[in-house]
Amino acid sequence: MAMKQVELCRIIQSDRASECHMYLRELDGGRVFPVIVHQTEMAEIYRKVHGETTRRPMTHDLFASLVRAAALTLENVQVTELKDQVFYARMNLEAEDGRTFSIDARPSDAVAIATGMDCPIFAAEKILDDIGAVEPPVPDEEAPEGPELPGEDAGESDGETDN
Repeated sequence: MAMKQVELCRIIQSDRASECHMYLRELDGGRVFPVIVHQTEMAEIYRKVHGETTRRPMTHDLFASLVRAAALTLENVQVTELKDQVFYARMNLEAEDGRTFSIDARPSDAVAIATGMDCPIFAAEKILDDIGAVEPPVPDEEAPEGPELPGEDAGESDGETDN
């Protein structure tokens, strides 16, 4: 199965439902596709992107700790299939002795863990061919730093008021 490297480019939170849209963008072609995720996973991805920590480990943190404790490396995650409007993903790990493992995962969990572990994300070229939409490139001076995430707006106040 042909894979293309993608990056998390945007998360949009719905104010009418408990689901959000996570957008993944092809690195060398610009095609973008949405994946519906729950607010819980969206919040975890947001924390990972912004380097925020919690007082106690979250589920995705526990998984990452287990991977490290078992001397495994998360090589990559792959969004492998879209079937009956459901996305499927694989998390590919390697042991110190070279053995490899592939674990079935929801794309939202796989992306949250990959983001926290600084791991590459890939998508099946068929998904990009079937539902990927090309977005026009954004000039560098207009490009936001990192994914556009809820609560971020270039016009937000820095906490000071003009009274």
